Amino acid sequence: MSATANGSATRLKLLIPGLLGTESGIIRTNAALRSSLPSLETALSRSDRLGNARTDFETLAFELFNIKVDASKDLPVAAVTRVLDMGVVDNGWWLRADPVHLRPDHDRLLLADDALLQLTQAEADQLAAELVEAYATDGWILKAARPDRWYLKPPAIPQIRTAPLPLVVGHNVHDYLPQGNDGKAWCTILNEIQILLHTASINVDREQRGALPINSLWFWGGGKLPEPQRVSWDRVWTDEPVSLALARLSQTPTGPVPASAEEWLSAATGGEHLVVLAGMRPSAQYGDVDSWRELAQELEEQWMTPLLSALKRGTVQDIMLYTEFAPGFTISGKHSRRWWRRRRPLASYR
Repeated sequence: MSATANGSATRLKLLIPGLLGTESGIIRTNAALRSSLPSLETALSRSDRLGNARTDFETLAFELFNIKVDASKDLPVAAVTRVLDMGVVDNGWWLRADPVHLRPDHDRLLLADDALLQLTQAEADQLAAELVEAYATDGWILKAARPDRWYLKPPAIPQIRTAPLPLVVGHNVHDYLPQGNDGKAWCTILNEIQILLHTASINVDREQRGALPINSLWFWGGGKLPEPQRVSWDRVWTDEPVSLALARLSQTPTGPVPASAEEWLSAATGGEHLVVLAGMRPSAQYGDVDSWRELAQELEEQWMTPLLSALKRGTVQDIMLYTEFAPGFTISGKHSRRWWRRRRPLASYR
């Protein structure tokens, strides 16, 4: 479903989750992050805005792949990434049930995901098997396709609205529990699961070696597989699972993210391309200032400086840059010569 280049000019959509921090704004609240990123800040200051959308990464990814988003329902992330992880396409209703750690913090429960857990596949398989055994009479199908991505098919489709796991990382889970007609029942299921996991032998072993126990699951992204839509890209360059799964569904050729823009430019042979640089997202989620700053500098040196040069010399026709909770930005070679537009710090774009 992708177009072919046919010798056309190179055009780039650049999707960078975590670039402006999280919804609460890591770079606004940490003065240390307001370091100079001249190429990135120059590109943004000379760009035009692409609408006023301010949304989370998963919603943005679905929209970029032309999949209609119903704001009253969950994005069907589970059905989409399940195709990537399990290689199975069906019309069933699936829910992500990802393993997490909940840490008490005064009157809050803060959530940590696999970025801190480093669960092995063997551990995931055993934990999932124990939970399936406990809920076998309820008709559950639970698959630990990957250590960090589990899939649940309940016997009936629940009437719930959930919060995407990436939005909950580092936050109080009480503000994000399942809502809707069946929300209370699914909160009860979560409590039951937490009790079962508390005594799981895997968790006893993990705590003995100083690893965080898996003491809960996080339900999110329920739905059926959406109808894939045509996209204009000749290739999608990504290692991020949601965008990779959406690319596969749209039958768009994919490739791993190159180490730098120079490497990408040598491989891209005209046409339209989507590059997803997702490395900054975990640092933003956990408020890891040092890591975020290091990755921002790497983005500046390895991507933005050579891309700005490529725009000026006409190697790249235009770049559309997207990140969460901000409008998109578009900059062409002509835009890049708007010398009268003063550079602004990255934090000012939130």
